[in-house]
Amino acid sequence: DRVTAAAGNRIGTTAPQTGPAWSGWAVVVAGTVGAAVVARLASKPTWPDAWTVSIAEPVNEAVGWMTDHLYSGVPVIGGTADWAAHFTTWILDPVRGGLQWLPWWALLLLVAVLAMVIGTWRTTLTAVLAMAAIGVLGVWDPALNTLSQVLAGVAVTLVIGFAVGIAASRSERVERLLRPVLDVFQTMPQFVYLIPVVALFGVGRAPAVAAAVIYALPAVVRITTQGMNSVDPVVIESSRSLGATGMQQLRKVQLPLARPALLLAVNQGVVLVLAVVVIGGLVGGGALGYDVVFGLAQGDLATGLVAGAAIVCLGLMLDRVTQPTQRRTEKGA
Repeated sequence: DRVTAAAGNRIGTTAPQTGPAWSGWAVVVAGTVGAAVVARLASKPTWPDAWTVSIAEPVNEAVGWMTDHLYSGVPVIGGTADWAAHFTTWILDPVRGGLQWLPWWALLLLVAVLAMVIGTWRTTLTAVLAMAAIGVLGVWDPALNTLSQVLAGVAVTLVIGFAVGIAASRSERVERLLRPVLDVFQTMPQFVYLIPVVALFGVGRAPAVAAAVIYALPAVVRITTQGMNSVDPVVIESSRSLGATGMQQLRKVQLPLARPALLLAVNQGVVLVLAVVVIGGLVGGGALGYDVVFGLAQGDLATGLVAGAAIVCLGLMLDRVTQPTQRRTEKGA
């Protein structure tokens, strides 16, 4: 990440000459030769055992402490188990119930309207056909269950991600402090997030959504920060000279001009949340994720393949509904 970011920042710029052109290369070569000599004298091709540090025990102790002190019985705010139960009862259940209550033709019509409002007839047709394919595959109710988890996870991700991204764009110190944290969360394997969320929230749909939010949040924060920082400083300075307050600049200047980046953040949040909600079947998330896990565990190719195809269709529909505005804007429509 650091190497590619540095290379990207240097594109189109000229590096300052602080000394002879060969001095930097000489330092690199000398350092490499020195490291090779030291390694050869050590006569060990592998990393020395004395230089290793085990983090397994501290991590297990931290998880145990969270389970003992945060899972339940926390004064005033309640434990994380209570939060998970409330999130399931107040958000996940109503959203799932509402989606499953709608007739299939009404849901297809709703998808068509959303896609047409922000896209073109091509994207509308793709979204509707992708949603209809889920019904043809015979997994309509599990797909709507998965969709309810995705919608809830995306909503939480966008609220937190936009707030943190805007804060990072307005403060270089905040952005620098967040960068290593975002690096860690964005490069951690998806399955790793299931461990702490199960320790904190138990099993069920809520921990699956929590893991999805953690995984998708870094991308949303980074895209939001980049989009806000890309707004022309001249425009911001002009609004300031006209007497606009900081909040007015944010609402009427920066957010409208950063709209393409914010739409991209929404799209990426949807895709990433869907990717992790599906593996939430391993921790009781149910729906299509459970069918995939069941098919894998039992060697039932048909069940797993149908669920996988439905997930692809669901992702395709969500992508078309959340992203076509960007494409249409770029074409000048």
